[in-house]
Amino acid sequence: MLQKLVMNKIINVLSKNFKLFKLMKYVEEPNELDHKVLELENHILKLEKDSHPPIFTKENKKDIDKRLKDIEKRLELFKK
Repeated sequence: MLQKLVMNKIINVLSKNFKLFKLMKYVEEPNELDHKVLELENHILKLEKDSHPPIFTKENKKDIDKRLKDIEKRLELFKK
C-alpha cells in the first residue's frame, strides 16, 4: 500500500518535471495532423468513388497506334 502511494507520488513529480501528461495527451489523443490525414483520406475515397475506369486500355492503344500508322502511310501516298 505504502509502495503504491510512494510510486504514485514519484510518477506525479516526474511527470510534472518532464511534462509527461502533455506528451501523453499529444500521443494518445487526435491532434491537428490526425484530423488533416483523416480529411485527406476521405477526400481520396470520394475521388476514387467518383472516378471512372480508363477509356482506352493498352490493347486499345496498340490498335489505335497501328491504325494511325496506316493512315500516315496513306497520307504519304496521297501527297505524292
